[in-house]
Amino acid sequence: MTLNTSYLKLLTQNWFQACRTATRLSVSVVRLKADLPLTADDLQNADEDLMEKLDAFRVRYGDLQDFLGGKVFRSLLMAEDEEPVSMADILNRIEKRGILDSADQWRQWREIRNAFAHDYPEAEAERVNALNMAWQNTPLLLQVAENVYRYCEQQGIELTEIERADI
Repeated sequence: MTLNTSYLKLLTQNWFQACRTATRLSVSVVRLKADLPLTADDLQNADEDLMEKLDAFRVRYGDLQDFLGGKVFRSLLMAEDEEPVSMADILNRIEKRGILDSADQWRQWREIRNAFAHDYPEAEAERVNALNMAWQNTPLLLQVAENVYRYCEQQGIELTEIERADI
């Protein structure tokens, strides 16, 4: 396979950011092991320390999901001289490469990320549900990042391996 070298640099830069976020997300998972899954009461009675850990987790989950989908997948396709048209097109092509198990699953992760944006007092149950769903899906999201690395390795594209906390 011929690679477009002008996009390899962009892929490498995007990958570096994704790795940094994945590493931080895995640290958040370790820090929250004793606290998750949550109930609405847990969230309502959370102390400042737990809220900071949850905020870090929420942001890191969203950032990794955004960065992989919006930057890494797109730059990988462009490095392989494919011009992605839409997000649906990107997800389908990434799924065909075996990086994603399911484009629909990715869309579900996106919905979870979007649910974090709702910070209304009456939406407490929705926030708890989104946090718990993100918690359950984080190992799979981190696995997608690992799949990108393995795929690139098979294609002869050198990327830095992700350093993950033992989750």
